[in-house]
Amino acid sequence: MEQITDELSFENEFQRPPARLKHRGLILVLLAVVLAAGVIVAGILLFPNASGGIVINEVMTSNHGAYTHPDYGTVDWVELYNPTEKDFDLSGCGFTDSIKDVKRTIRYHIPDGTILPAGGYLVLYCTGGTGATDDDPFCTGFHLSAEGETLFLISESNVEIAELIVPPLDSDVSYARTESGDYAVTAYPTPGGKNRFA
Repeated sequence: MEQITDELSFENEFQRPPARLKHRGLILVLLAVVLAAGVIVAGILLFPNASGGIVINEVMTSNHGAYTHPDYGTVDWVELYNPTEKDFDLSGCGFTDSIKDVKRTIRYHIPDGTILPAGGYLVLYCTGGTGATDDDPFCTGFHLSAEGETLFLISESNVEIAELIVPPLDSDVSYARTESGDYAVTAYPTPGGKNRFA
């Protein structure tokens, strides 16, 4: 009987993992948790859209007279808005309505040194032709489609900052973000200012 007990005890000891392996496994789990938390925090700080950061705030795709640019006339436009309490560096960020593959096809890059202040707006003018110039670096060089399309704001490192699916729009109305974060069509476009619906 004593021999059987000893053998069972030996087998249990053999099957039980050493304490150091348990501790090592726990340390690895903790490190993985810390790393994941660090990635999430870094993402929020660098690209805060997931927590209510930079948004595509208002879009007009068929401007026939609602707004007149001093140089380009009645152009389509897109408004970006920073609802956070921190300035946001848009240097090198891409804006596009065309993503053909994983690498993304960026049609316009925001100039270096472009800072969108807390609570601030930036209007991109969607003109054809050569696009951005030294006199007006915020002309995209491509028009928007009044039939509806999806717009993207992409970071310099190819991470999506904001995305907006724009429905077909009639002339001189815009698709704008409401205070609740939803979007609605409005006949009161306000490029560069607080959205208005009545």
